[in-house]
Amino acid sequence: MLTTRLYLAAAASLLVACTPTAYLALKPNQGSGTWKDGHERSVVRQDSLQVSLGFVRYEGNALVFDLDIQNQSERAVLVAPEQFSYTPVATTLHQGQEYMPYFPGAVKAINPEQKLDGLVAAVVYNVRESQRALVLASPEYGQLHRLEHSSAALQAQTQKQDVEARLLRKNTLLPGQGIRGYVYFPRTDEADILRLSLPLRAQPLALSYSQLRSRQPAY
Repeated sequence: MLTTRLYLAAAASLLVACTPTAYLALKPNQGSGTWKDGHERSVVRQDSLQVSLGFVRYEGNALVFDLDIQNQSERAVLVAPEQFSYTPVATTLHQGQEYMPYFPGAVKAINPEQKLDGLVAAVVYNVRESQRALVLASPEYGQLHRLEHSSAALQAQTQKQDVEARLLRKNTLLPGQGIRGYVYFPRTDEADILRLSLPLRAQPLALSYSQLRSRQPAY
């Protein structure tokens, strides 16, 4: 039995070692040649609106973009991040794929208010758990439980403060005003192109990004 287990463990480690890791990166298809914090920005102008968009990072299950909007028109514009979306497109059959992936439709941006609510809930839950008395548990387990949830509460609180400071939320921009912040989208790792749609006017602003794969990280 021991020999069998050792064989299976060795085979599993060999399989992992031989499996190529694909590192993902997003590149703007309308690059402006202007770079900020290691990422090239896209700049588009439409109806006296100037929009500058830069990809920031992959984060867990999300894509994070940095969006700057300047209203140079004579009328107000509503910025509602929850209405932003992208359409994922597959153009290449990648290694390990038998069929081109199917995408059911546009992927909506993560609602900023719901994102904040989720972080607040995480803080509240972990604070409550760190203070809960475990009557039937051993003192050692109770102490470990409190420490784990105290650490998780601190981490969630730090993340909440960081997101609050950077998050792009719903705002009305009056003429001459501008706004900047982070927009979060769910990831679609199987896509080769992400076609973004920003409905700031009757005709949405369109931007696209290519999702690149490599054996080595792009940073």
